[in-house]
Amino acid sequence: MKQPLLEARNIRKSFSVKTDPFTPARQLKAVNGVSFHLREGETLGLAGESGSGKSTLGKVLLRLLVPDEGEVVYNGKSLAGFTGRDFLSFRKDAQMIFQDPYSSLNPRMRVGDIVGEPLRIHGISGSAGYRDRVTALLNRVGLSEDHFFRYPHEFSGGQRQRIGIARALSVAPRLIIADEPVSALDVSIQAQIINLLQELQSEFNLAFIIIAHDLSVLRHMSDRIAVMYLGSLVEIGATEQVFSRFLHPYTEALLSAVPHVERQSRAKRIILKGDIPSPLDPPSGCPFHPRCPYARVDVCTSTPPRLEEKRPGHFVACHYSL
Repeated sequence: MKQPLLEARNIRKSFSVKTDPFTPARQLKAVNGVSFHLREGETLGLAGESGSGKSTLGKVLLRLLVPDEGEVVYNGKSLAGFTGRDFLSFRKDAQMIFQDPYSSLNPRMRVGDIVGEPLRIHGISGSAGYRDRVTALLNRVGLSEDHFFRYPHEFSGGQRQRIGIARALSVAPRLIIADEPVSALDVSIQAQIINLLQELQSEFNLAFIIIAHDLSVLRHMSDRIAVMYLGSLVEIGATEQVFSRFLHPYTEALLSAVPHVERQSRAKRIILKGDIPSPLDPPSGCPFHPRCPYARVDVCTSTPPRLEEKRPGHFVACHYSL
């Protein structure tokens, strides 16, 4: 089997949080023992509720945050052993598209400089070809040469996200992590951005990790889907496997909330009891057991389930998987 482009091996990341000035700091476990791999040219969708640790995991994978335990392996090499030169090469290969297309762009820079800044940092394009290359990138994402000297506030949300995509593409990356790339956009614009990302993946053989809470978006874009809950990976498998033969009750609940056009395909909506527990005080045993309709007191409340392969390529962390 060909070596994965990216591997996460038992990643753990916590933050020290003080709830008030008079009590000691507590540990918030944002990512709790996550492992998976990503192949070249593949799209992995990362799903889960707000607070499940998806965005923190994405930042750890790009070494924007350093993990407390575990390691991220890129192209067979651990990021922990990278030198300055290695990191410069990695930063070129791995890019990020952020959720908010306005706050991720410097309001004091013109669009041409925003898109072209990575070219200057990595010394890819000299002054002679700089303008032409930036213009070509703008054209590729649906913008024009006239936009080169404008500022971010002069653009709509969808156009600003296109600028962010052009910036990520500028250094010819192999991997892009997109953190909720369409959640801040109107529905009509979402479809345009999704189609653009798919076209770019096909054209440049990009590997994507798409972080989203909208499973219908992930179904349209992903080869595989990984579901996170309270910092842990609870299910991962091929997209159609997860949608048609899910194994975890949390995945079942998420899928029941996806709207269907066909009346006959409408499944009963599953309403989970309570809210997602606080990562400051996670439940014992299975993290999902306080909200799980199938939980059993004897095992689920005391023993954390391991992520195990129940079908070929289909993994789940559940003592009594469906």
